[in-house]
Amino acid sequence: MATAGSVNGLEDGLDSVFVEEERLNYVISPPHGVVTFVAVQVKNVATIWENNSADTVIRAMNRYSDIVRRATRDFRGYEVEAEEESFLIAFQQPLDAVNWSLTVQLAMTDTKWEEELLSCDDCIRVFKSRENGYDIPRLIFCGPRLQMGVSKGRVDSVYHYASGHMGYRGTEVYRTQGICRLAQGGQILINESLWQDLPKDQIAPYVHREVGSFKLEGFDNLTSLTEVLPQALEERARWFGIICAECNKLIKPKEGYVKALGSNWHTDHFRCWQCKKVLNGTYIVKDQKPYCEEDFFQYNAPRCRACNDPITGGFIEAIESTWHPDCFVCQRCHKAPTKDDHIFEFNALPYCTECYNTVTNGTT
Repeated sequence: MATAGSVNGLEDGLDSVFVEEERLNYVISPPHGVVTFVAVQVKNVATIWENNSADTVIRAMNRYSDIVRRATRDFRGYEVEAEEESFLIAFQQPLDAVNWSLTVQLAMTDTKWEEELLSCDDCIRVFKSRENGYDIPRLIFCGPRLQMGVSKGRVDSVYHYASGHMGYRGTEVYRTQGICRLAQGGQILINESLWQDLPKDQIAPYVHREVGSFKLEGFDNLTSLTEVLPQALEERARWFGIICAECNKLIKPKEGYVKALGSNWHTDHFRCWQCKKVLNGTYIVKDQKPYCEEDFFQYNAPRCRACNDPITGGFIEAIESTWHPDCFVCQRCHKAPTKDDHIFEFNALPYCTECYNTVTNGTT
């Protein structure tokens, strides 16, 4: 007679066989052109290995891989890269990518994980509070927690003939992986530009919120992100808190922060983009980047044709140039013109009538 343990082991083995058979029989053309990527990884996988037996972790990683690959088949995804704890999946349609992400997060929570694994802080069960009419607690975290990043863009496809597999190159791949690293365990972060274009009525039940703009590693410009969660797991958002747009770390409850440019910043991390001085007062924004007044005018203000200093106040436009009012004078006698004076151009510089006649030998 089979014991309960051996029956469970048989079921796990059969599940793996079935998933492998499904994977081998599942064929999809690799996406091309404008592609949507989802990067996913298990949060703190090294800690999970340290706090559980190897067999328990191996079984958990296999089950996680099964969930990812089944969803990839069902939502017409293409497996680009796979490691023990991470995947990169490509989709031709961004809607499929978002629904894939919501489905995988739900499946991870609904899966029955081993008790040894669930005793680990990074996999522990967390229940929804008894609110909103629920008579029994609802799970919002259970098992390994997945970080997910989603972004879309044009990429170059590279077909590897030896393996028969398509690879991808381009900044969007790195951007997606950067968004994934920024996400917390159990969180889906989506590039705001992708989110705005989605048909919201075709997305599985969800909740969302804008979380701000962040500086991703390797990118100069900030990337605006939206958090999207399955509606059934909406209470997760309360666990994620506020992230600093500069250091990408949690802002703790007792730490001060600045809300600016649609994002949140540690008070000592909201700095001038040019000189890195902390911005405690007035600042000026250009291209979604904050500048102190001095650097903004130094690097962005028009320059006076005469003295070449930045113009920070009133100015005169003349002779296809910009001038400080005090610098727009006759180049010979250095007198400022009055409203009744005529200004003449010689060698792209201003002259009063008398001086112009002198320098041009009396020819007007």
